Amino acid sequence: MKSINPNKAKNLETLFPILAVDAETDIIVSKNADLTVAFEMKVPEIFAISDSEYDTLHDVLVRAIKILPIGYMIHKQDMFIEDDYNPNFESEFLQSNNYVAWENERHFAERPYLRHRCYLYITRPASSPLKRTSQQSSLLKRHLVPKEIQDPKTWIEFTDIVNQFEATFNDSGKVTLNKLNKDEILGTKTETGLFQKYFSLSFDDEALYDLETKDGLKVAGNTTYTYAITELNDFPNNLQNSARLEQFSTDSSHFPISTGSTLGMMLSCNHVYNQALVVCDGDAMVNEMVGEVRRHYSFSAWSKENEVSISAKDAFMEEVKANNRKVVKAHFNVMVFHRDPEIADNYRSLAAAAISKLGFKPKLATWDAETLFWACIPGNISEIGTDNLATCFLEEATAIWNVETNYQDGFFNKNGVLLTDRFGRPCMVDPFFAPLEKGLISNRNFMVIGPSGSGKSFTMNNIIYYLLSHGVHISMVDVGHSYKRLCKLMGGRYITYETDNPINFNPFYMKDLNPDEETKDALANLLMALWKKDGERSSKSEEVTISSIVHEYYVSLRRNRNDGNDIFPCFDSFYEFTQNKYPDIFKQNQGRSEKEFDLQNFLYVLRPYYKGGQYDYLLNSRQNIDLMDLPFVIYELDNIKDHPVLFPVTTIMIMNTYVRKLFSVKGVLKMLVIEEAWKALAKDSFSDFLRWCSKTVRKHYGSLGVVTQEVDDLVGNAIVKDAIINNSPIKFLLDQSNYEKRFGEIMQTLALSEKQANIILSINKGKNPNRPPYKELALLLGDYCKVYGVEVSKTAYGTFTTERREVEEIQDLAQNKYNGNLENAVKAWANGERTTVFQP
Repeated sequence: MKSINPNKAKNLETLFPILAVDAETDIIVSKNADLTVAFEMKVPEIFAISDSEYDTLHDVLVRAIKILPIGYMIHKQDMFIEDDYNPNFESEFLQSNNYVAWENERHFAERPYLRHRCYLYITRPASSPLKRTSQQSSLLKRHLVPKEIQDPKTWIEFTDIVNQFEATFNDSGKVTLNKLNKDEILGTKTETGLFQKYFSLSFDDEALYDLETKDGLKVAGNTTYTYAITELNDFPNNLQNSARLEQFSTDSSHFPISTGSTLGMMLSCNHVYNQALVVCDGDAMVNEMVGEVRRHYSFSAWSKENEVSISAKDAFMEEVKANNRKVVKAHFNVMVFHRDPEIADNYRSLAAAAISKLGFKPKLATWDAETLFWACIPGNISEIGTDNLATCFLEEATAIWNVETNYQDGFFNKNGVLLTDRFGRPCMVDPFFAPLEKGLISNRNFMVIGPSGSGKSFTMNNIIYYLLSHGVHISMVDVGHSYKRLCKLMGGRYITYETDNPINFNPFYMKDLNPDEETKDALANLLMALWKKDGERSSKSEEVTISSIVHEYYVSLRRNRNDGNDIFPCFDSFYEFTQNKYPDIFKQNQGRSEKEFDLQNFLYVLRPYYKGGQYDYLLNSRQNIDLMDLPFVIYELDNIKDHPVLFPVTTIMIMNTYVRKLFSVKGVLKMLVIEEAWKALAKDSFSDFLRWCSKTVRKHYGSLGVVTQEVDDLVGNAIVKDAIINNSPIKFLLDQSNYEKRFGEIMQTLALSEKQANIILSINKGKNPNRPPYKELALLLGDYCKVYGVEVSKTAYGTFTTERREVEEIQDLAQNKYNGNLENAVKAWANGERTTVFQP
């Protein structure tokens, strides 16, 4: 590898400052005999941290650095490299699913995003870096001779100190250090090593490139610009660990972000952010300053600048003595780069603006850009030079470190839902499986709260689509026809009430006629609910008798089947059995109708559901007898939501069907999603079921989901609070800005922390106008909270939309142009096609 100089070419193999990586200890040894241990640093995700957490994180940094002896150096290197999203169209997921997933991947193909890797190096310099200048860089001198590392105790002592440093980070629970081994540092045939990443300015490129120093520094063909912060005078008067991010804040909420993020994730271009410091002897530095102050005094009469310098140094020395402050020498530089010189020049402006925003004076490195790049080679930070170091306190130096990274959700997850991070990067978010395995949640119950216009139904369509694609079984109770199109496209069963096709079920049907105890209990509960009024209590003898009727009914069906007299299981045959055969069984069991069970009253009350009765269609279906086996069933109750009989009976039947499914279907997550219909289920007669379901379904690989629009439905509803909110650790909250002034009520009802409230109130704030239309939601998993974007392809949008005009346009295309083929109609609509009826 050669470095091209306008005057002379230099052989980098000869100049390269790293001597070796020790195979046993993985310690990097420089040609100056400096020892360095390299770590990959896992930092928290951006936009998900509170002010107090930033302070705690900063305390961890300070506490760990204080472990290091005087003279040690820390070099933190954050690499931010632009990349494009590259879908894997050959993946099993895309090959096995319909057009929606495919079109979504096409939509995000080549979407730019910023990849981030954070490395931290601890160096024990062989000689004091404060006695070197940048002019002594090994890049400029070829006569370096490797120094002998003489004493084995040096290695042992260095390793012990590094281990203490690492433990302080890893025990904090805030930041994780993973020590890099020799292969990770040097690379292998298949993996890019640390030095390759630095010299190629890429995470994946295994090639080594020339350095060009003519007309500025070029690295791997990239034009680079470097800004350095090296002087104390460059520092602003005040440095905090975090700052208010105005674009995500409101009049009543404060959204924090780390101070260092301005040169980290918030600088949205190719860049490397180097943060370095030397642990100094504070007493020695104070003594040195005393001598400087004396010299300044002798010239103070002739120079006002000397008086200012005296005042500043006096204040610095007082702070060291009074508060026992840790003194360090610090250096920061930001290198931006791009292959296109014009783009690189634009990035230079972005970097200068970011540095100015922090309160620093941006100073472009010109003659020393090469030596700064060279000094920041992993393991070579001791060559930074004392002329590139500013004296400051440890707390201030670390306040502008980058301590955040982008969302860690992957591009694909076998249980994920497609969303985006706040920068627009697509990611598959797993709310239901991984969080339970990690202990973030205790069950998979969830709530979705989205006021009118927030995109609640659209978001639910997106979530349900991906869950179905991953094999989850979903039973959904809806009011409003928001999921009819999705149901048809996904091959689901859509059960609704129409005059010529009334809603119907058959909870009695089962192929083997041998229900387990849970199924028989569910049927008994259904019958009890049909018999008794709301609030009317049942006696123990009544419960026992109904359970007995159910049991004997199936005994009779099995006996008849064995005799060749197969009777179809349904409410009609159950009623006939109860009327004709069970009285004898009741007497044999010494039952007394006047005391234990009023059989005649039971038959009289249930007569409307028997053939010839007003509701004889409701429980005698011969079509909907396979609901246990179907992955997707929607019960649309819009036409009966106000019916005093059909609505409560139907909802009870749905719940009992779900309970049966819980016990009969094994190996898949069984989800019950209740849309606005849940308000009817919150009546006293259903409160026991809600409590049971919310607390018990987790034991049977189930999940209860409740979707609501109005916050008023939650506030003050004891049943909902006890049965649903307290047992739903997963919450999807959409735009709550309409409730900003009364958000305290929501916080109290949902038991939200101040951190979560600030994050939730940032929803849809600061949206990127250059992205396709999207809305945001907050995902809460216990104490964890992040905001994601809901953005899909135009085709997926056509599948999920609930806007009336758009729904009608798609239906019209399907009926009048595509012979009822809804999929083709959605694709055509997404491409801008409309019938003459809907032409503008």
